[in-house]
Amino acid sequence: MSLAEKVYQKSPVFLQNALLSAYGLHLYRLRFRGNFERRLGELLQSERFSAAQLLELQRRRLAELTRLLHERVPHYRDHLKSRGATPEDITLENFSAVFTPVTKADINRDPRRFLAEGVDARDLVTINTSGTSGSPLTFYTTPQAVQENYAFFARFLRWAGVRERLRSATFAGRIIIPQSQESPPFWRKNLVMRNQLFSSYHLSPRFLGDYVRELDRFAPEYIDSYPSAIYTLATFMLERGIRLRQAPRAVVTSSETLLDYQRTAIEAALGCRVFDQYGNAEAVAFIAQCEHGSYHVNPEYGIVEIVDADGRPCAPGEIGELVCTGFLSTAMPLVRYRIGDTARFAAGECACGRHFPLIAQIEGRVDDVIITPEGNRVGRLDPIFKGLAAIRETQIVQESLELLVVKIVPGNGFEPSMAERLVGELRKRVGERIAIKVEILQEIPRTKAGKFRAVVSLLKAGAGAKAARPAH
Repeated sequence: MSLAEKVYQKSPVFLQNALLSAYGLHLYRLRFRGNFERRLGELLQSERFSAAQLLELQRRRLAELTRLLHERVPHYRDHLKSRGATPEDITLENFSAVFTPVTKADINRDPRRFLAEGVDARDLVTINTSGTSGSPLTFYTTPQAVQENYAFFARFLRWAGVRERLRSATFAGRIIIPQSQESPPFWRKNLVMRNQLFSSYHLSPRFLGDYVRELDRFAPEYIDSYPSAIYTLATFMLERGIRLRQAPRAVVTSSETLLDYQRTAIEAALGCRVFDQYGNAEAVAFIAQCEHGSYHVNPEYGIVEIVDADGRPCAPGEIGELVCTGFLSTAMPLVRYRIGDTARFAAGECACGRHFPLIAQIEGRVDDVIITPEGNRVGRLDPIFKGLAAIRETQIVQESLELLVVKIVPGNGFEPSMAERLVGELRKRVGERIAIKVEILQEIPRTKAGKFRAVVSLLKAGAGAKAARPAH
């Protein structure tokens, strides 16, 4: 734990709110200054482009990208040289034949070869991710790319009927409350962003009523949440017939696969529509639901392919692997990047009138939920892997209410202290009453469908209810 984290954890609530608001000011400047407004204006125009105009836009951005790769990115420069290809040779029609897909493992072997030469390290923004694979990756981008990324998110919010600076509530993976805290408030304020952050790690049956009351008091215009977190709250509300006095305009979800039964429960409990969005820290794809409920690939963001096991394009309706090329990052551009998730295209066009490719289904990010002895339901555990690039893969298996097994496949530069750090981050989220066992393995088995499950629960149905303890 860093010094800043220690200071925050030991501070009173009012000071924690002040510290979060100060950090919120930093985020506000990073996300919404610079070219944010200009880029958002351009996106609001281009979403009404014809199919031909969008194709021309993608051709132009791909040409800009290939020139950057050829001139400044060692991995791709050498790759193009080995293929005898120049930027002028590459088109939308043939680029998938020129570039071989890359994975996190490829990048982690030598990240510097994917960094653009001539970028000042002081201008880089560092982003850590693990995604569905549990394989950590440190990714670098620029403030300009961050602003452009948030312009896409702001456009998505408009599809959902809200704006980026309205009062909002967030349920996500940030640790804003010490795991040892056993009474409300389990929320903190970011006054600059008009945002209230709710801990997704304290969603115990004992405290769900407190969460609902605070959400009702705060009355957000929209809720931004992991599906598993807001679903937990929604089922509690439905079981008890609770309604908010002022329904939010929308719930926006991301970072996990939103399942149909979750959507139904959330919409019924909160009295508004759910709009789902798929993105990634590597900034290679942005897929979001429009006002008609269709999932759209945002073509200005990058090129999304869905390929079969042999690397061939999948037909609409056929499930395959997502392979994505991002247009945003000039610091660490990724071409034909294998995210590790699967999806399927849909045929036809949406009634919304946007000529964006349609996605029928995204199948990534289905992680099991950890249930602590206290009855807390801990969903998305992606944040615990951040900054641990020397761990190739991890899988967390809940064998019982009293035991978690953390399986680790070491990578280059792995040290035992990294496993200890991983356990420490996990401990912050699951508390002290559950044992954590570490296993070092050479390989973690996949499912029959070839997918990797980062979190696996072996608990029987109903175990969460048995774990809950009444308050004394």
